[in-house]
Amino acid sequence: MTSTPARRMACAALVAVLAASGCARPPSTEMDDEILALLNGTYGPRIVGGRTYTAQPVEANLGPHRFMFPANLYYNQIGPFAGGGVMLAVFWPDFNAAPPGDHPVRSVEDGYRQVTIELRYVGSAGAADYLARDLSERVALPPRWGLTPYAVDRSKVSRDVREVTPDWYVVRDGDGRVRTFISCDPWEYMPNGVLMEGGRLVRSSGDRVAMCRHSMVDVWDGVAVEMSYARVLLKDWERLEPRTRKLMRRYKAQQ
Repeated sequence: MTSTPARRMACAALVAVLAASGCARPPSTEMDDEILALLNGTYGPRIVGGRTYTAQPVEANLGPHRFMFPANLYYNQIGPFAGGGVMLAVFWPDFNAAPPGDHPVRSVEDGYRQVTIELRYVGSAGAADYLARDLSERVALPPRWGLTPYAVDRSKVSRDVREVTPDWYVVRDGDGRVRTFISCDPWEYMPNGVLMEGGRLVRSSGDRVAMCRHSMVDVWDGVAVEMSYARVLLKDWERLEPRTRKLMRRYKAQQ
């Protein structure tokens, strides 16, 4: 699972320009248009910086499969990257797409809440071994949030190496195969950098925000799913997986 230009671009853009805070408005008896759109799952076009953003379906192809994701669900809120790379973006706490036109004006906090979802076709044969890992050099720890942590063996690895070696988390299926694999910045040496506070994510201690890379496979379609998010969101991994599968099922086009 090597880095791609699209992935590097997404990671670099996790922290965006701070959005200006607006003045408080008096209470209204009518629902805000954006709230109504969220409830109804519909959004109208929005022009930002001379570009029109919409929620209209945009085609994406993954191997033999065709998807019609709403434009605002894509990472760039436009469509697949040049070359066909497919990356989506949803946001904590509900893991929904942002309204059209949100991408150019996202705040720093939006960057913390963002979950990027990269989809790649690996085929049915590749799907079987995509998550295979050699865990023999790791030590299994007590489960946490339904995940089994695998730590480096402290007796075999120096502190300098441990400081930069990611923590691993694994979920296996009934046959013992790895179903979910998550790699995160090490807890012992790197604080989250972000706190959940009053329904928001706010910056805390540390030089940077600790991140996780979450891998799973849609075996039926042979599609590998790679999600990146702030480590503080790791406890919500069980909400993210079905949410991602639901999006793929909902927007898969009939052949």
